[in-house]
Amino acid sequence: MEINQIILNNNLFRFSLYKNHQSESEHVVIFLLGALQEIESVDSFSRKFSEHLDCFTIEVPGTGCTKPLDASISIREQAMMLLEFIHYMGMKKIHIIALSYATAISVELCVLCPDIISLSICGGLPSIPESGRYATKKMIAASMGDSKEFAKLFTNTMTVDNPDIPQNKAIRKVVERNISKMSPDRMNIFFENTVRLLVHHPDNIENIKTPCTICVGEYDPYITKESVFNFSQKLTNCNFITINNADHFVHLEHPEKLCNILTLQADLYINLSKKLQEFV
Repeated sequence: MEINQIILNNNLFRFSLYKNHQSESEHVVIFLLGALQEIESVDSFSRKFSEHLDCFTIEVPGTGCTKPLDASISIREQAMMLLEFIHYMGMKKIHIIALSYATAISVELCVLCPDIISLSICGGLPSIPESGRYATKKMIAASMGDSKEFAKLFTNTMTVDNPDIPQNKAIRKVVERNISKMSPDRMNIFFENTVRLLVHHPDNIENIKTPCTICVGEYDPYITKESVFNFSQKLTNCNFITINNADHFVHLEHPEKLCNILTLQADLYINLSKKLQEFV
């Protein structure tokens, strides 16, 4: 894993390119991360995605291990920064995979960029639902205090205690421990991004024609399967799936199943294109 940094228009990106050495396809995956995630922590997913296509795993300015980005800069502006990166890299045929927080950025990007061929989302909404606003405000406040208390609150907000969820107690324990060790800069990034998302109100969801797959954990207590289903119904061309025996940390509880779901849109498009070429 080689992590690169680039500054475009005074905005810092971290990214890693995972090459697919069996394909000469122009298609690429852009993998966008959730809150408190970074390239290193999702390495196994990036490698799995690269078995299908070249995968760019990107920390957009103000996310991951970049620098804090003031909350006065909007989600749409973050999406425009990503679009600048896409143009700089010369990407033309793009399949977006987005987790959690990155959902809002990816939705805005689909409106801005005609080169997005498919969108696959796990555990995310384009804005915070009414049911989640109080919990979000509590996390914002906690992120300014003791890191251990914040880690406990964050973990309890995103998970449920359910023996049907694989490795439920172990995952919750590891997540809480890892978050409690994060630097003040990482906490500041979380604060700014969460405030940014709290005030974000997308008004263009119905205009998105991009084929989408959206999945959510059955027991996700934060965004809830009902809210995600309602979001999926606003999209013209969307498949919705609930992953059973999972909460918000689907990627830790069912990693292989999730990888298969999130790459399906890209696989279907490319396989269809190949089949059609047989008739030419």
